[in-house]
Amino acid sequence: MGENNPMRKLTLPLMVTAMAVLPRFLFAQSAGAPPTDTLSFFKEQTARRYDRVPRKTLAFYYTWYATPKFWTAWSHWKNVDPVKKDILTSRHYPVKGAYDSLDPAIIDYHIDLAKQCGIDAFITTWWGKGTLHDKAVNKLLDAAAKKRFEATVYWETMVHPQKTLVEGAVEDLLYVLRTYGSHPAFLKVDGKPVIFVYGRAMNQAKTGDWAQIIQTARAQYEKDFLLIADGYKETNARVFDGLHTYNICRDAAGKTLDEIRAIEHKNYAVAVALARSHGKISCLTVIPGFDNSKNKKPGIVADRHDGKMYPLLWEEAVAAEPDWILITSWNEWHEGSEIEPSAEMGDRYIQMTAQYAPAFGKKPPSVSRPSAGKGLSPDKIAELQRLYKGKTIGILPGEIGGGALWLVDAGIDVKALTDEQMLDPAVFNARRFPLVINCGGESYRQTVKEKGDCDRAIIRYLNEGGLLMAMTSLPLPFYANEEKEKVGSARQFGFPIRGKAETGGEARSWEKPPEGKKLTFAIDKTALPGLPASIAFPENGDLRWRPCVKEPNAGDDGYLPLATLKDQDGGEYGNAIAYIEHKSTPPKNGKNLYVWMRMSDLLGANDLCFDLFRFAVSKMNSH
Repeated sequence: MGENNPMRKLTLPLMVTAMAVLPRFLFAQSAGAPPTDTLSFFKEQTARRYDRVPRKTLAFYYTWYATPKFWTAWSHWKNVDPVKKDILTSRHYPVKGAYDSLDPAIIDYHIDLAKQCGIDAFITTWWGKGTLHDKAVNKLLDAAAKKRFEATVYWETMVHPQKTLVEGAVEDLLYVLRTYGSHPAFLKVDGKPVIFVYGRAMNQAKTGDWAQIIQTARAQYEKDFLLIADGYKETNARVFDGLHTYNICRDAAGKTLDEIRAIEHKNYAVAVALARSHGKISCLTVIPGFDNSKNKKPGIVADRHDGKMYPLLWEEAVAAEPDWILITSWNEWHEGSEIEPSAEMGDRYIQMTAQYAPAFGKKPPSVSRPSAGKGLSPDKIAELQRLYKGKTIGILPGEIGGGALWLVDAGIDVKALTDEQMLDPAVFNARRFPLVINCGGESYRQTVKEKGDCDRAIIRYLNEGGLLMAMTSLPLPFYANEEKEKVGSARQFGFPIRGKAETGGEARSWEKPPEGKKLTFAIDKTALPGLPASIAFPENGDLRWRPCVKEPNAGDDGYLPLATLKDQDGGEYGNAIAYIEHKSTPPKNGKNLYVWMRMSDLLGANDLCFDLFRFAVSKMNSH
């Protein structure tokens, strides 16, 4: 499972310290109370901080192994050869052979061994009510309670064909909480049950969906609980109670030990800083190795380096001072990431774990620190709030991040629009929302009831003189619809952006910059006075370039380049920031403000957003 969600390269997230006054979350919502909007939920979640969380070591634990003795058939073991000590579906051969996850003796053996090496809890795979994994949870918890051990579930997927995504997710969550949450062995923080959410389930729901899922489940459960998200992302730190990643195999695949140490030294520090700046539970993952090439072609192989990688990762993880260290895995035999004793390696990794986990558990709990990012000054907050007094900024449906989160922190009135509100001219109009932001990725909602009804709503808004800003986290806004169809709607919404296949002199798009060119952004200091006059094109990370370029047939349209990419010879490659007023071309009367996805990284979120939104307010409802 881990190869589906490798730890992505971490970049410093949007971190700001200027916070609006945040309301206290009301846990006493009635079961029928409608959830608040997503941005209000962000504010409420910000008040949830976890200081002095006891240090723990947890291991991902798999209960999907079965034999006919305890289950209806073999599961996850295939072509077992005890003589040759070989299993077709397993990279290594367990010391206990092809065992059954429902066998009480095996459960006791695993818990006893885990406790001996300093592991505090198992995170056990869970795929839904009534599954083999579900039946194993009670057995695991009952055994854990007798041995003063803990366990929780790893919520892997949400599949409910007869229900909406939110309804099915709430049903899953309530089932786990009501069935297992009160068990004395269930993992808790401050008496509240803790559940981990795997990347597959994470990606099935968008940010707004998760806000609704969590609020609805809290209201119906009538008690509090914690969710730990898979993925070190700014939005995850705001929506969930903690951050983790299942696997770091891609960071280690094909790397030397020195390279692995350097990569994780940086990644671990950034991950802990992100969680801690939001007061969330920080988790770091260590692996002994990874090899799923026996079951997938070509697969991923992260060599164990003769047992040297595992202690190296432990050293770096402990030094980064997370709240919890997670081991991938106790017994994921298909992917060769297990530390459980095997015929090939004996209990070598149990002994290594015993060298690190107990000492880590004795370290005093850490205290969440404020963001290390540069904060917005009180004077600038006051200026922005004065400029936007009486104005509400709308956020298009979908993922929420970047500029929207910055505005929330700065205390500006921001509203996340729902799909239904988009279709209501009395709600979604240029008078009520003089500025609307698309701040997700490359996809957007194109249809709610009738094909293209959201497209028509956006065009209507622009024709009314509305200002549409694209400040997304991926290269090309409005590229795909909710059905993942490539629709390329940016142009019809007024953004003259060069797409992947488009050329046009030097002002072309690319996946990687041309070799031998020294590229620099020249910034319009008149329009954006708080930014530097120039800044270099990034050297690493996502380098996909989708420039804004004035169309040759633009007529009387206004086009103001605010950040132009140039090389050392004066050649121009289009604009990373541009403002467009449509006086001749459609959508007539509409206004657009385009910001390339990496500008926040390069210029800093505070400086960039302050100047952009100060510029935008001068263009709202102007012709």
